[in-house]
Amino acid sequence: MNIVMGMLVIALLLGGGYRAHWQRVRSNPFAMAAVLLCALITLGTIWSDGAAGEALRVAEKHARLLVGVIAVMLLVDERWRRRALLAWMSAMLLTLALSYLHSVWAFPLARATREAIDGDHYIFKHHITQNVMMSVFAIAALCEAILQWQRRVTSDTLALRWAIFWFVVAGLAVINVLFFVAGRTGYITLACNVFVACLVLARGRQRIALLLGVLLAIAIVATSSVSLRERFEGAVNEVESHQATGAKTSAGQRMEFGRKSLELIAARPILGWGTGSYSQQYCRIARSPEWCALGSYNPHNQFLYFGVQLGIVGILAYLVWFASVAYALRPVTRVQRALGYSVLATLFVHSLLDSPLYIVTEGAFYPLLLGILLAGYGEAREARVASNTASTLGHSG
Repeated sequence: MNIVMGMLVIALLLGGGYRAHWQRVRSNPFAMAAVLLCALITLGTIWSDGAAGEALRVAEKHARLLVGVIAVMLLVDERWRRRALLAWMSAMLLTLALSYLHSVWAFPLARATREAIDGDHYIFKHHITQNVMMSVFAIAALCEAILQWQRRVTSDTLALRWAIFWFVVAGLAVINVLFFVAGRTGYITLACNVFVACLVLARGRQRIALLLGVLLAIAIVATSSVSLRERFEGAVNEVESHQATGAKTSAGQRMEFGRKSLELIAARPILGWGTGSYSQQYCRIARSPEWCALGSYNPHNQFLYFGVQLGIVGILAYLVWFASVAYALRPVTRVQRALGYSVLATLFVHSLLDSPLYIVTEGAFYPLLLGILLAGYGEAREARVASNTASTLGHSG
């Protein structure tokens, strides 16, 4: 990722056209909000109470927000935006196929095999990472199926075959998240994504019927799947055991990190302790050296992570970035909007349960995919304005 980013920056510098690039960024709410958020994180190094090296490291990690900005500058042509999206979908399609293969053959290259995890069929990084991305891929496959279905009237039978193919892929992705890869975060993001897709894609009674159908499906899966029940019952037990004995369980750790983070935010609520200060400040108030070792990486909550280091200003800047994405999705087509909102919903849920922008894979995935989806904001807005203008010609007030 670092090599690709470096090559892209060099290409942008050598290619010229700086004014046009800046115009695309300036006119794109998502890109401008990302630039401003990165600027705030960088400025936070000035008043940081952390070590200088740690402050620079944290700022560098969050600089991956700019990959979305680079996508906005480069992906001027709609054909290349579609190629970029299909490239990611192809990678996820390969991941999906390998995950199902792993259920019958634990081949050595799979991450689950290398970590000797039984009954968990993730291929790369971590089961949470794969599940979260697969929940987005399920909606992407559904949107692609709808696009192909719409083209079947004006195209040959190939469009219909592609529509059926992507409908099947969407179903397989959902099944993979629910039954083949363990990860409660993925279960939650999948449910949110399905709800978002129904809200955006459907209208009127059809929307109500779909939402009721989704609720019924969730109820059936929750009651029939032993593994799902065990995962969520385990989360409840982890919370109860942490409250009773202070056990260092997954859910218990998040509760502890959250409490300590809120204490730190309360101590410096406006601008926080500065970029790169979280590790030092958390360990300063941690209940023991063991808890310091567990929680010094990040608080497993992106909002709290920004809150500790950049205060309320940082949390608001992050929320503004979310709002900019929602605003930039307004002029695009309904199918594109469904996928964009699902990415946004996934990131929001993920940010409540972890610090995705701090993690290498997720920190590049979310900004880059959003950049691909929103790079055509200017063209979509102009097309929408032109359409609205044309529809009112010849009509008086």
